[in-house]
Amino acid sequence: MMSRKNITNLIKVMVVVIIMMLLMFVYSFTLNLEDNTQEIENKLDSVFENVEPNMAYVELYTIYGNHLNTNGYILKENIPDMTVSDIDLILKEDDGQVYEYDLQYTDQEDRYEFLLSDNINEGIDLNNIINGDYIVFVRVEEIQQENTVEKYFSIDNLSEYTQNEYYTLTDNNTNYKINIGFNTYTKDDYNIDYMGITSQYCVLPQSVVDIVIDPGHGGRDCGAIYENYEEADFTLEYSQALKEKLESLGFKVALTRDKDVYTESYGENGRAVIPYSTKAKLVLSIHLNSTATLPVAGGVEIYAPNNANLTFAKSLADNIVNYVPTRYSSNGENRVMDGVYVRTYTQEDIEDAREYAQYMGYDMYENITTQTPYLFMIRETGGIMTGAYVDGRNTSMEENPYYNSNMSAEAYLIELGFINSDDDLNTLINNKDAYINAIVDSIVNNYGL
Repeated sequence: MMSRKNITNLIKVMVVVIIMMLLMFVYSFTLNLEDNTQEIENKLDSVFENVEPNMAYVELYTIYGNHLNTNGYILKENIPDMTVSDIDLILKEDDGQVYEYDLQYTDQEDRYEFLLSDNINEGIDLNNIINGDYIVFVRVEEIQQENTVEKYFSIDNLSEYTQNEYYTLTDNNTNYKINIGFNTYTKDDYNIDYMGITSQYCVLPQSVVDIVIDPGHGGRDCGAIYENYEEADFTLEYSQALKEKLESLGFKVALTRDKDVYTESYGENGRAVIPYSTKAKLVLSIHLNSTATLPVAGGVEIYAPNNANLTFAKSLADNIVNYVPTRYSSNGENRVMDGVYVRTYTQEDIEDAREYAQYMGYDMYENITTQTPYLFMIRETGGIMTGAYVDGRNTSMEENPYYNSNMSAEAYLIELGFINSDDDLNTLINNKDAYINAIVDSIVNNYGL
């Protein structure tokens, strides 16, 4: 048996050994950290090699669905000797990988103003930005005789939004996490602010989904009724089938309700809030139409944001008509093309909203205009891109905590048909799979998966 003295000596030796190991670890970690820091600095030096110290300025950047959009300007005093022929947005990585995007620009008195697109669902498709650390620049070009002169400017952020975390749509069981933010690079004796985009493979967090499906109505709100049929029953049945089909293709999908219950519009688990909290890229709200008079011709109607490219909306309408024995709705109000509708506030709607606000005792929402989407599942799911405004001042409803967000899902409301059209009702009862296939194929084709 070891004596107490020997045990004490052994403990002292073990303590010394542990301390030495810790010191070696710290020393090794410090060396690796210094090496990594130097490696990062060398990469930044390479990327910023030909970048002007003067800035381009971003006044706003947004993420709607899977697209990053931005607008800003370059001061003419920073390019006094250039006659601008083109302005592009450049994503550049140290290994030479470069993405280029045309910027729309206008020549103003003291600046060139630029933007990626007038449509909120266009710009940089983030699903295509994979594996890399990219710096974002604005490139200005001038044609001099047969030569092109280029100048690169890093981006200073003038918006109130400083960073975003985005997850790409699931493609072959693969997702990428994309971080968008702003930082500063020190070069010689001056600092350069810049916009960065980092993309890396990830396992999709449990709380994040690809698509949110909203079965319209539910519970005490049964929606439209015809004979013994209720809209809420159809929307739930169809939404569950759509979720199942999308999941069979590998998408991660959430429903705003999965049973016959009433779901609040706003608040923590509100149907217009779930797309934000799950970081969804697409939200489809499923409904049936109805009219006050009979007979009804029926047909499909797809409602979309007013400031979006309508290609996907048109694809939904066309596929449903082609896959299902149905038709485009003959309703001419708010129609922009066959099967596609855009409804915004009318001046009469605005006056009604003002009177209601006065009656309820709160200040009228300042940003309601005739360009504001009327349907809340399009407006309130789109943050600043679609003019969301439910900020809690109307105490009769809960707040949309994301009304001021610069990142949201892309939203559409699908009126599958008219419940009080005998033709549509019969078609809805007997052609569920065809409707579902039409919607799913539109999603797969539109997002290039």
